[in-house]
Amino acid sequence: MGARLRRSGLRAIGVLGLALLVWAAPAAADEGSGRARPDDSGFLFDKEAFGIKGLQAETGGAGGFSRLSLRLYGGYSYVGASDVNTGSRGFFDILELYAAYGLGTFSGSYAPLHGGFDAGVDLIYQITPKIGVGLGAGFIRSSRSSAGVYTYEGTPGAVTAVPTISAIPIRLGAFFTFPVSPTLDFTAELGGAYYLGLEFDLEQTLEYGPDDWVEFLYSGGEAGSSNLGFHGGLGLEYKISAKTGFFIQAVGRYANLGNFKTAWEIMNDSGGNSNTSDGKLYIRTETDPDFTFSEFTVRDTPPVDDADTTYREPTFDFSGFSLQAGFRFRF
Repeated sequence: MGARLRRSGLRAIGVLGLALLVWAAPAAADEGSGRARPDDSGFLFDKEAFGIKGLQAETGGAGGFSRLSLRLYGGYSYVGASDVNTGSRGFFDILELYAAYGLGTFSGSYAPLHGGFDAGVDLIYQITPKIGVGLGAGFIRSSRSSAGVYTYEGTPGAVTAVPTISAIPIRLGAFFTFPVSPTLDFTAELGGAYYLGLEFDLEQTLEYGPDDWVEFLYSGGEAGSSNLGFHGGLGLEYKISAKTGFFIQAVGRYANLGNFKTAWEIMNDSGGNSNTSDGKLYIRTETDPDFTFSEFTVRDTPPVDDADTTYREPTFDFSGFSLQAGFRFRF
């Protein structure tokens, strides 16, 4: 099933690129031959009257344009990461429960992982001045640290959690340019991505008193079957020169990636004990009439639910948005 899904997704992305080429070819022929399209009569922007001196000469005259361009960008990224947060907050929920029962006090809270950064590069081939197809690669990473303090019968303790997720999307897309003025373009893009290099790490510590502590480390190995995503964006590009532009854009993203084929759980404590487990990563949820809490666990065989405890495989949700800025270089 996973292999078929990957093949179907990659085939869909390939068909998208082919369809764009077939669809755009007549438009390219019309522009090259000088034939007016039916909607040309309503287009009011006059390149000869309002063109910037030197721009057309650098790009081969009124009928010429740069075929290749390179975009470099970076910016803020927001990811959903629902299951990452569900599995990472277990210690905080337990200590908050103890405090609610009057078993000590607790201050602090779990801070959900969402924000991070997104950077990448796109190589774009212009079929026409307004339509291009491109191949690109990026890097998305989000990490968040949480801390709390627990005190019971005068003895202080502390809890921390630091989840981190990252991935490398390989993108194929269509890029559209709509002139607003001689120096300003409205831009849009739409495409699909195959996510490589999915990584997940979680560091959890629980301390009680000056000498007692336990540490749990989780990490993912080879990614699972669901690696496909889709994206779309809108932006503005300012032409610094005929060959260089500065752009800003907002990009929406859907990418709900599957569980790892293999994961590891490492436990260390102040008594010198250490244990490493490998297997499948699960979210364990314990439900009681008065409370519910969840945590990650690694099992080498599929666990079985009971009346109070359920297990499920997590997904790694990179769906969200990015706010990007960068430069475009035309050749």
